[in-house]
Amino acid sequence: MEEKQNITLLSRQRAEISGVKEVGAFSDTGITLETTLGMLAIEGKGLKIESFSAEKGELYINGTFDGMYYFGKKTGEEKRGIFSKLLG
Repeated sequence: MEEKQNITLLSRQRAEISGVKEVGAFSDTGITLETTLGMLAIEGKGLKIESFSAEKGELYINGTFDGMYYFGKKTGEEKRGIFSKLLG
């Protein structure tokens, strides 16, 4: 079953993100998240984490958003890659 993640961006001023596993580094200009679909970087100005629920995997951020992008592999792909190298 494919894990899901949703990002809702409202007027480039508020983000509602589901599927968040962990909040990594954060400052008022950038936030790094581990999500169910991989690592997510958020860039902007005046970024503030309004709330984070680890149980629900929901994160709410306010500020001015300049960009969001995924990097690295999706969660779980790295493990499959290691096993395929050992077995193949």
